[in-house]
Amino acid sequence: MGIFDGIEIMFFALGVLTTIGLGGVGWLGLRRLLAPGGLALATIGVLLGLFTVAWSWSCVLEAEPQAAGMGVVFFGIPAAICLALARRLGARRPARASAS
Repeated sequence: MGIFDGIEIMFFALGVLTTIGLGGVGWLGLRRLLAPGGLALATIGVLLGLFTVAWSWSCVLEAEPQAAGMGVVFFGIPAAICLALARRLGARRPARASAS
């Protein structure tokens, strides 16, 4: 066995994905590109997505592929729905110029 097994690589990858995901949500919040409700939904979606990756990866490492698939169904679909709702409902539209 090498220095890095599957679990160490998983934690490293989750750290990178967490930084990118929450950093992106934070950037959207600082630029005010999403309304507060959209930011909340995006944060929940990112965290659920990260949990889905962690659940599925650890199940595969433990040789439980059926549990990995069910984790994607039960956690991945709500994550995708939250992210889609955040994009659809939370986007701020630019102010229109008045035609006078």
